[in-house]
Amino acid sequence: MLKFKVNGYVLRGISMGETSRIITLFTLEKGKLKCVAKGVRKYAAKRGGTLEIFSRVECEIYKKENAELGMLSSVDLVDDHSAIAVEPLKFGLSSAFCEIIDKSATDNEPVPELFELAGEFFRYILDIDSKTVHFLFWAAFIKTLTLLGYQPGLFECVVCGKKNKNRAAFYDPDRGGIICSKDIPPDSKYSKLSAKSLLILQSFLTRPLADAVKLEYSEKVLYEIEKFILTFADYHTGLHRNLKSFKFLSQLKGKQQRRNCGEKEKE
Repeated sequence: MLKFKVNGYVLRGISMGETSRIITLFTLEKGKLKCVAKGVRKYAAKRGGTLEIFSRVECEIYKKENAELGMLSSVDLVDDHSAIAVEPLKFGLSSAFCEIIDKSATDNEPVPELFELAGEFFRYILDIDSKTVHFLFWAAFIKTLTLLGYQPGLFECVVCGKKNKNRAAFYDPDRGGIICSKDIPPDSKYSKLSAKSLLILQSFLTRPLADAVKLEYSEKVLYEIEKFILTFADYHTGLHRNLKSFKFLSQLKGKQQRRNCGEKEKE
């Protein structure tokens, strides 16, 4: 029986029986791991609140060698990020970020840089304006892919190697990045990034996460960025768009659009 302590973020929790939960953590020491929190639903007032999604906790875990699940022995709350849930958009994007790590990271493989990125993301999203929160999310998304070994080629053509000098470009997830127009096979239908969208994506890779909220963008640019990152992630990690959090965000967007249409009709 192994016994160890970890410092991690709660990515997910699912019910197990009448009183317990299976908790998925992303930890500094062990990477992603799962453990059983026995009786946590029964004694929620005493311990359950520390195991809410987004929380940073310190845990002591027992685990049999080669076992998939550990057993949670003790847990202490380090950072409470429950305030994220107050705003539906921030909650949806934070849930999506957790789901991305859960679906993309490998069990028991530490990625210290990603652990640090998660901490930055949760700190920043609490305080920033909802109008800029999308860029924080997409910047964190592409940085996560990069840290897990899936960095897209955004600075030069992945076919000929010619550097892109702030120009629009086509891209192909299969080849891993942008492509010069002369290198596209005849009759091929590749998507395109505007010069503005490509520049922002490049900045996501090279600049600190905090800088993402300072950028200005149009709905068209945001759409192009979303499409590129999701298409790239789908191809390289199998991260499908029908994840629960993305469904929630889509519903939220639909409600906002209907609300905006109603306001215009009143005018």
